[in-house]
Amino acid sequence: MKTPEEYAELFERLGLTELYVEENGSKLRFKKDIILSSHPISPLDPAGIGKAYAGPVPAGIAEPAPAEGKSHAPEAENVKAAPAGDTVKAPLLGIFHLNAGGKVRSVGDRVKKGEALCTIEAMKMMNEVVSPRDGVIREILAKDGVLVEFDQDLFVLG
Repeated sequence: MKTPEEYAELFERLGLTELYVEENGSKLRFKKDIILSSHPISPLDPAGIGKAYAGPVPAGIAEPAPAEGKSHAPEAENVKAAPAGDTVKAPLLGIFHLNAGGKVRSVGDRVKKGEALCTIEAMKMMNEVVSPRDGVIREILAKDGVLVEFDQDLFVLG
C-alpha cells in the first residue's frame, strides 16, 4: 500500500478533484472543491482548467510590448495550422494507449462510427475512445503511453 503522502502527490500531479482508495481495510479520501468564477481566466492558467481567477495579474507577467517597427502578430512559422478534419478529443484524463480492442491504430486506417480508436487508462481501468463517425485517421496527435488531459485532441479524422 502506498503512503498517504504518495497518494496526495498522485492526486495533485494528475489534477484530480476526488480520489478514494480502499486497501487492506484502510480507507483514504482526497477531495478538492472547485470554485467557478465569472472573472476572466488568469494568464498563469490560460486553459482555465479547474482554477478560478485569483485577482489582478502580478507585475511582470504581461507579454512585452512589440519592438519598434515590428508587428505584434506571431510569425507564420510559429503558428500551427488547425488540423484538416474533425478532431476526436479525450473524454477523461489518463494514459493514452493506441491498442484498442486488440488493434493498434495508425495514420491511414479506415474506421467506422462507434469503432474503438484507442484506450485511456485511468485508475487502473481501461476506457475505450470510439470514433464519432466513419472516416480515415489523418493524424494521431497523442503519443502512446503518455498522459493526456480531458478534452485534449487525440486524432484527426478525414
